[in-house]
Amino acid sequence: MKPFLAQLRFDGRRLILRNFSFQFFSILMPAGFYLLFTKVMVSGSVSASFNVNYMASMIVYSGTINALFGIAAILMRDREQGLLQWYQLTPTGVQPYYLSVGIWSMVMNGLAVVVLGALAVGVNQVSLTVGQWLAIAGIALIGQLPTLLLGVLISFINRAETLSVVSNLITFPMAILSGLWWPMSMLPNWVQPIGKLMPTYFVNNWLGAVATHATLKSTTVIGVGVWVACLLALVIGGTRQLLKRGDGVVKA
Repeated sequence: MKPFLAQLRFDGRRLILRNFSFQFFSILMPAGFYLLFTKVMVSGSVSASFNVNYMASMIVYSGTINALFGIAAILMRDREQGLLQWYQLTPTGVQPYYLSVGIWSMVMNGLAVVVLGALAVGVNQVSLTVGQWLAIAGIALIGQLPTLLLGVLISFINRAETLSVVSNLITFPMAILSGLWWPMSMLPNWVQPIGKLMPTYFVNNWLGAVATHATLKSTTVIGVGVWVACLLALVIGGTRQLLKRGDGVVKA
């Protein structure tokens, strides 16, 4: 337990406290978008349901940015600097390292819930019960697992330039197609079925259903579970290949 707690303290200092860009893009940027689309770029009154649903969308967007830009880049950098290989030689292996990074990623997502929730309440007078807030926090953490695993998967790329391109090509199209930036009904009809298969779509629907007392479809939870299972299998397989190679790098 003590080595793992030391790992948590080490990662917390370098990933959170000393990494302002991580905080900015993961929390402050989605918060800015929330204010922009609910207070600035609107005319007339905005419905309470829109304010709540857009808060949920920005929570999901925050987790996506966190995983596909922040965590993916951190894991690739650690591997390039030999940290992954060093952990492989320790008695505990690489599991505590990955677990620690994952926990801090979820902490960042929890902070996003707090910040966006405070803005929703303070600026847009959103009113939710304590049970709803707790459910939103829990779903946000569970719902981040698919994008977090996807971030781990693309971190196996060995070039920073390639990783940046891949992160952009995944994050922003996925955010648009799954209706995080604007309602999916505004997208072409042929695109909407694709968007409804995205992990971010399932998580956004899950949060929206809880926040607005809407009926939660079983396919929403199943969709998140399928994404987690598939990506977890790919990550485990990819990690094993990295460790077998001994250099911790996948050529791309």
